[in-house]
Amino acid sequence: MAQKLNLCPVRYWAKRTPNAIAFIEDKESTTFLQLDAYIESVQLQLTAQNVRAGDRLVAIQKNALSLVILQLCCLRYAIIFCPLNARFSPLEIKQRVDILANPKIWDPSANDQQSTLLLDFTISKELANATALDDIHINSEDICNIIFTSGSSGQAKAVMHNFRNHYYSALGSLSIIALRAPNINYLSLPQFHISGYATVMRTILAGATLFLSPNCLSVSLLKQQKITHLSLVSTQLYRLLKDPEFQEKGLSIKHILLGGSAFSDALLVETKKRGFVFHLSYGSTEMSSQIATSTNDTNLSVLMYRQLKIDNNEILLRGKTRFMGYFKNQVASSLINDNVWFKSKDAGSLNNHHVTVLGRKDRQFISGGENIQPEKIEALLLNLTYIEQAYVVPITDLQFGQRPVAFITWRAEEPTTKTIKRDLKNKLASFLHPIHYFALPPQIGFKISLKELRVYAEQHKNEIGAE
Repeated sequence: MAQKLNLCPVRYWAKRTPNAIAFIEDKESTTFLQLDAYIESVQLQLTAQNVRAGDRLVAIQKNALSLVILQLCCLRYAIIFCPLNARFSPLEIKQRVDILANPKIWDPSANDQQSTLLLDFTISKELANATALDDIHINSEDICNIIFTSGSSGQAKAVMHNFRNHYYSALGSLSIIALRAPNINYLSLPQFHISGYATVMRTILAGATLFLSPNCLSVSLLKQQKITHLSLVSTQLYRLLKDPEFQEKGLSIKHILLGGSAFSDALLVETKKRGFVFHLSYGSTEMSSQIATSTNDTNLSVLMYRQLKIDNNEILLRGKTRFMGYFKNQVASSLINDNVWFKSKDAGSLNNHHVTVLGRKDRQFISGGENIQPEKIEALLLNLTYIEQAYVVPITDLQFGQRPVAFITWRAEEPTTKTIKRDLKNKLASFLHPIHYFALPPQIGFKISLKELRVYAEQHKNEIGAE
């Protein structure tokens, strides 16, 4: 990667390849020179509204060119970009805004214009015609964003990163998944999640093109736009594979990055059978996205610039991509030393730079004296042909203390419990069998809230019959 650690990535490419395409939103293309002009325009507006370096800037907007511009503007001018899910309830947004301690807020959908920054994403003729561009130096140690963890198993945390974190995160990823101009990377994951934020950084650093569309992900869209790279969660992959036209032959796809949830063996086998190169990924917000990645198999290799060790069966992490700390009231007092190992709460093992992730330690529970790791049950459920998504949580039980229940998205008509028991009989010990199968409720966030599933299960105990 030619990009330097101490240089603004957009200005770097705007100076060297000004007419290369940086972003495509549906049918509208934006060059690196135009993207650079957008950033300068937004910075002038932010300055006029008293936004300064070091300020926290909340952005409540779904993926769009405007959000990419704001993310990259904050990077250039040392403003701390804090994206939030626009589908959150007012209470969920308030909880996160309160954690950020009096931030500036940009919410284009706000009814009260007094409560939001006003930004116009257009370019003046003066900025659009700029020709003599100099490199812009940035301090790679400045905090450039705060990304909230999903809070899927507890309270969401405000994770701080600097540019150095993202630079080395991209560099390690690019060593496995080559990306360069004129490749086109589909921004299919949300920017309020580390996976979406990292997609923007990785693509811009590589001088490649980001693609975004308001239309649903489909084979025809991938073909029409000549997409070469995309990142998918299991549900997205499953839906694409349902289309017989989703084949490597006839498409431009070079790499598919898979993460965010468990993938069944059947999905991976079918993806490889269709001719695609896929990469399973183990990652976290605290490690700036990817930690370990595979190529066309399930062997996760620890990427460059990440350090990983096992202590008491728990995965510990540090390295150049490790986050700078959890934000609490102010940046300076929230920073942690670079040498500190981050306790991931993931159970796993390490063998010659290959990591095996067994599941979250904080998801383990005891039923009748037996230790249960929900991810083990989920993996077996996902290999049943009639199950698309599966999440297992404990429910309180007078006799056993806790018992497993499952939340399922069915691929077809729901089978009987008797059928599921039969299909699991020789694969799973009887005490590991879920005692009930709930339909998985619609989700608001990018990831399922396991905490909410547990609450739901307890509230609907009356639906559970004697099994």
